[in-house]
Amino acid sequence: MMTDMDTFEGFDGTQYGEEARERWGDTPQFAESQKKWANYTDEQKEAIKEEGGRLTVRMLGENPDTSPDDRDVQAAIGEYYAYLNIHFYTCDVEYLRGLADMWVEDPRFARNYENIREGGAVFVREAVGIFCDRNG
Repeated sequence: MMTDMDTFEGFDGTQYGEEARERWGDTPQFAESQKKWANYTDEQKEAIKEEGGRLTVRMLGENPDTSPDDRDVQAAIGEYYAYLNIHFYTCDVEYLRGLADMWVEDPRFARNYENIREGGAVFVREAVGIFCDRNG
């Protein structure tokens, strides 16, 4: 299993800035996230990225036999949900469910989860679905 520091190694989100603007630029979430991110210091940005990496690893479970409805996995999903709302944008559970779908459907995102755990993208989508069903 990869460490939280390695989770998104090689992923350069800045190269997708134009695509993100085209796809989500008219949404309140995009505007809120741009505003929040611009106001963070470099140190805060690094800490936020590290926190996201740790949460992502936890969402996939420490043990390869862990199931998506595992209490610790579900707690990590809840913390990740709060993390998005605190650091990026207002996110309801249906928006979170849509993000999890994208993590599977877009190979650029799926690769990040697959690097942590084989079948990781599908696993985390299922875990997010359970979280959303329970908290919707």
